[in-house]
Formats: sequence, C-alpha cells, structure tokens
Amino acid sequence: MTLHTPVVITDDTAVAAAARSRHWPVVHRDGHSLHLSGVAQTIPLPEPSMRIEMGSLSGPHVAGWKLVLDWLEKYLHRPMMVVEPNGWAQDLALWSTASRGWPLAAWVHGQHPVVAAAGAVALVSAAEGTLFLDADVRQRFTASWPSTVRDLSEAALVDVAAPATPTPSVRRHGIIRVLLVAYYAGDNPTVGAQRPSYWFDMLEELSGGDITVDLATAAPWPEATGRVHHVPDLGPATLAPGGGAIDSWATAAFTHASGEAYAPTRHVGGYWHVALERYFAARDDHYDVVIITGNPFEYFGFAAWAQDHWYARTVLDYRDPFALNPRRSFTEKSQARAIDWEKGWNMAADVVTIVHEMNRGTVVPSGPDARIDVVRNGWDERTPLPEVLEEREPGPIRVGHAGQFFTMTPPTPLLEVLAAQGGELHHMGRPLEETHGANVSQYGRLPRPAVLERLATLDLGVAWITSGGAEMPTKVFDYLVAGLDVAILCQGDPTGSALHDLLSEVDGVHFIEDDEGAISQFLAGFAPSPHSPDRAEPFSRRASTLALVSLVRELSSAPPGTSSP
Repeated sequence: MTLHTPVVITDDTAVAAAARSRHWPVVHRDGHSLHLSGVAQTIPLPEPSMRIEMGSLSGPHVAGWKLVLDWLEKYLHRPMMVVEPNGWAQDLALWSTASRGWPLAAWVHGQHPVVAAAGAVALVSAAEGTLFLDADVRQRFTASWPSTVRDLSEAALVDVAAPATPTPSVRRHGIIRVLLVAYYAGDNPTVGAQRPSYWFDMLEELSGGDITVDLATAAPWPEATGRVHHVPDLGPATLAPGGGAIDSWATAAFTHASGEAYAPTRHVGGYWHVALERYFAARDDHYDVVIITGNPFEYFGFAAWAQDHWYARTVLDYRDPFALNPRRSFTEKSQARAIDWEKGWNMAADVVTIVHEMNRGTVVPSGPDARIDVVRNGWDERTPLPEVLEEREPGPIRVGHAGQFFTMTPPTPLLEVLAAQGGELHHMGRPLEETHGANVSQYGRLPRPAVLERLATLDLGVAWITSGGAEMPTKVFDYLVAGLDVAILCQGDPTGSALHDLLSEVDGVHFIEDDEGAISQFLAGFAPSPHSPDRAEPFSRRASTLALVSLVRELSSAPPGTSSP
C-alpha cells in the first residue's frame, strides 16, 4: 500500500465542503486562476477546460497544464486527483495517471454524467473509487452506470494498493495458452461482462486442463482470482504517456479523428488497444490463441498486434453486431466508415465468432474465404436458481424486463397498454425516462442473482426483436430460468428469426406483434402459470463453451496464418 493525498477539483460548494470535512485539499477556479486550499500561490488556468483530443497537449497550453501538475506535486504528498466525470479537469486527471502514474478518483453530485461518454467511462473504470455525497446520488448513478463502482475511502490519506500482475505466460508442451480480452468482465453489472467472465472461469475446467486462460480487462474487478491483467483505459490520455507535448502521430490521430464520421475518440475503449499493446510489449508473455470479445468493439484492432507479436491465432467474438447492427444509430456516412473499420479488424482474425446463425449477415467479412463460426450465448448454470412460485399472487399483471431498451424497439406500445389495463412493469437496467403513465418500478442495474430473484416474483418476461430478427437477447434465458412466461414483441413476422428458431417449441413462450392492439389482446387473455426452470437447460453457457474449447484446440494445432474451412 502507498498513501496518497486526495485533492478534489471542483467549483461545487457542496463537494468542496464534503472534501474539507475529510481534510482533503480543494482546487477551484477563480476567473483565469486556480486556487489550492491552504496555499497562497495561485497559478494561471491555461484554458477553461482541458481536452486532449482538442489540442490541449499539442498547442500553446502544454506548458500551462504541466505547471498545474507540478504545482500540485510541490504542495501535496503523492497527489490523487478527484474530478467530476465529463468535468473540465477530467482529461487532466487521466493525463496525471498516464504521464506520472498518479492514481485518480471521481466525484459525483447532482445530475449524474452521460453514461455513453467515453472519457467518463474511462475515468470511473480507472478510478480508485468514487465520492458520493449521499445515498440517493449513488443509487441514481449506479443504476445506469455500465461498470463496477467503488466508494472512495474517507481517510485523509488514501491507501492505494499496487496492482497485482500475473507472472509472464510461457508456452509449455501440451498446454494451450489463451489470452481473453474483454473491456467489461467480472462483477460488472453490464450484460457484456457475462460471456467473457464465464469463459475465463470455465474454459480450463471444460478443457480438462490442456487450456489455460489469462484475462485482460479495463474493468475494475477487486475480487478477481486467477490470471487477470487489469489494463486501465485512460481515454485520450492513452496517447499522451509523456510529461509534455504529445507525439506528432498522436496529434495526427486526434486531428484525423475530429473530421471522421466514425471516430474512436467518441466511443468507449476507442484507444484501449494502444494501452493493451503498451502493457504486453513491456512483458514477456507468449500466447497461442487470443480471443477478443465485444461490445464495445473499438479495441478489436489488438488482434493484428497479437498476430505480429506472438504469432498467435486470433478470434474476434461479436456478441452483438457492430457496423451492420440494426439497433445501432449510424448515419449513412458513419456506417460506411464503421464498415471499413470492421473489415480491417476482421482481416486480422483467423475466425470470427457470432452468437447465432442469423448474425452471419451482420458480419463484414474480410474476404470471400472469411471463416465465421457460431458460439451461442446462454445462461450461467452456476448461478443458484430462484425458487419458482407454484402460484402467482393475485393482482395486476406484473411484467418483467431485464437489460437495456433500444431506440429501434421502443417500449411505448407496451407501456400504453399497461397504463390502460393497470398492469405493472418491473425494469432492471438503465432507468426509463418516459413511462407513458404506466406503473413502472425501476431497480437500476442489479447483479444477476438479484435479477433472477426479482423475476421469479413476476408473471411475464418481455423482450423485443426487430423485423430483421437477428437479436438474441440473453434476458430471455433469465426469464426461462425464473419460471416465467415469455412475450417476444416482434416488429415483423417472427418466423425465421433467431429467437423463433430457438424458442418456438418451448412451453410458455409467446410471439406477439409489437403494437398496442396485439399486446392489449394478449394481456387481456393472459393467465400466468409457473414453469420449470428445466426449460432453460438446453440453453446453458456450458454447452456453447464446449464448442469454443474445440475451436481453441483446432486453432492451436494449425500453423499461424491459416484456418480450417
């Protein structure tokens, strides 16, 4: 452990008061100057806001921002900047970590920040902790935040543990060394963490011991065991590891990105592949197979580096489609650019994997001989099953929804019907902003065991599919495990869709047109009944992961640069 001094950067008087109550120094802006509590010397504020991608470290203000860090280092014992996500000093804190190795932390007060902002996600994910002024602020923030949130210690000096780093991975005869790369993993509440976390835990066991797995992730995972490489994402500061002006190539990258319809700067993990390359280049690891899974996808370019550096076989795992995702809002121009990105990534993949056959059409192939395999999603059979109620309590229909709502499949028709009929919607995930008069209970993001326990008290689980029918939402497996009836709301004919092919013969699964009339008619005649969790058994992650074990063995036995048809 090493003691660091939290220094809170804020113009918010409530946050400043909370910091002083903990005996933490505070920096605030006063016009064009910065003031540090207890210090007479002030320094100029180089510009109103530090934005690395906008030229703060490649123009005339570089010396001024360096002076800010020198000033803090002069008066404080091992500074740890505590800044607001999306605030004016966010990039300064990220740069302090990239260039000087300072830990950082976040404070959240009032309106919580935009979840999708790449720099904000990087800040909170890399933070030693987050300061919340009250429980309500914390609840609202964590209900929508995609990553693990740790509370910042209230001590005057904060102990920061050196990150645990696995010993280098060496090749051994008869053992296949696998590196699994996933931005989110472990105990993160986002659904994207479930697939890589299961693989990390189970690939070795299901292989009988001839496969060993390392995991590289940007997500904090305090309780992790095993070979976990925590490689923080520092957003744009990833390209600014030096103490002065950024290199010309980084300036060119930011300048080029600013004019792009699809730019890494605007997406979570946009430059994380650079952090991965830098981290592993400094180590003496050797991997036979590298599996990179998303979403997010922006670090898929790491596959080319893995091939070149380790001569590794590579798998790019698209848990969701990327450029051709019907649920993703691309302009025509930005989609064309995203297609170029995806094709480039896939050129470095020996195999692209998808979650079901219908997603073949949503992959941008690298060429006519590109190989695409299916490794299905499923439910984690290790999670304790909830007790399925033999009889449902009387009352209004209780509809459950776990996960995210998408603009392509808005819940408005369902909400309108529930408002008219007096039903309830119990939503676990990023909160709805508009309920259309329906009785909606919102629980925010919950751990999966808590999701299952909540679902088991309800009557009906709901999911949506678009007219293309390529969706395979994992929430439907949770509904099956919880013993619920399942309503799949369809924008078109569901016949031939991924979910229809999989679940049309499963008891208690209903495919309904996604309009008020059809939903109203279904709910008016709906009588909930409990179902056995055994319905979900064929859809476990274990079965699909065995297919991945076979793929890894096949790839490791073939020479680099080749793949079986």
